Amino acid sequence: MQTEARGEEALLTPEELAHYLNCSRTFAYLILGRGEIPSLKLGKLRRIRRQDADLYIEQKMSGGYE
Repeated sequence: MQTEARGEEALLTPEELAHYLNCSRTFAYLILGRGEIPSLKLGKLRRIRRQDADLYIEQKMSGGYE
C-alpha cells in the first residue's frame, strides 16, 4: 500500500480524525455530518483528507473562540 509514500494525501478514518483533532469519535462524526470537514464515502466507509482537517483547524484558529 502506498499510503506512507503519499504523505499529506493520505486519507484518514473518522477515528484517526478524532485522534488528530484530539476530540471524541462522536464529535468527529458530528462535524463530518454537519459538513464542516468534507469527507468521501466509499461504500459504508468514510474518509477524510488530512489537508481538509488542517484547513478546519486553521479556520477555527483564525475565527477565534466561540
